[in-house]
Amino acid sequence: MEHFAITDVGSVREHNEDSYLVKEYGDAALFAVFDGMGGAKAGEAASAMARDEVEKYFDGFFREGGRTEPAAIQAALASAADRANFKVFSLATTDATYEGMGTTMVAALCIADKVYVANVGDSRAYLIDSDGAMQITRDHSFVQYLVDIGKITPEEARTNPKKNIITRAVGVDKEVSVDVSVLEKKQYKGKTLLLCSDGLSGYFDAPALAQFCRTYTDCETMARAMVDGANAAGGSDNITAIVAKLK
Repeated sequence: MEHFAITDVGSVREHNEDSYLVKEYGDAALFAVFDGMGGAKAGEAASAMARDEVEKYFDGFFREGGRTEPAAIQAALASAADRANFKVFSLATTDATYEGMGTTMVAALCIADKVYVANVGDSRAYLIDSDGAMQITRDHSFVQYLVDIGKITPEEARTNPKKNIITRAVGVDKEVSVDVSVLEKKQYKGKTLLLCSDGLSGYFDAPALAQFCRTYTDCETMARAMVDGANAAGGSDNITAIVAKLK
């Protein structure tokens, strides 16, 4: 599977609090993006810690045989998030240096002709082709709540001053709830999968993402162009993108 991952500090921040994970296990591929938050370097610690825990979980999962039935994969993604949550929360509650830290998580596991997508927070997954882009994940954020209850429109949410307030994150509470969705091959065949932090998604709507897909044919040039575009538009946050061609 062709794929490419990139992370960039952006044009404003001094530190990059994003992390990403790309790993292949035989015919399976795991992709994940984490956007950390917290004082000093706590955000960096949270995203890196969550990434490492997810990786260790799936290393063990596939080493032990890696069951491929849908229920097992969905449970594995939830369990990996639980493990990451426990690790981050434990440090945040025992070391004042890391108090209040947490991280978003969006992960995709491509296995057995299906793509499983798990998310916590407002990092996103999209399916993109030349005709458009479909957001797979649903943000756990205050502005998404306002959209859901009809107080603001999705267009207004993009520029709302409270758009960075998230309602769910890995490591903030003792337990975490994970949304997991399943894509069948007929839904994703021939499309491009994008996982990204809000430093990217905050600048591009669905038509703009589709334009990237029309303009750039390979994963690396597409991902780099997206990061360059986000920086050119302001680069107010760290920017992370994983682009993968799905067959």
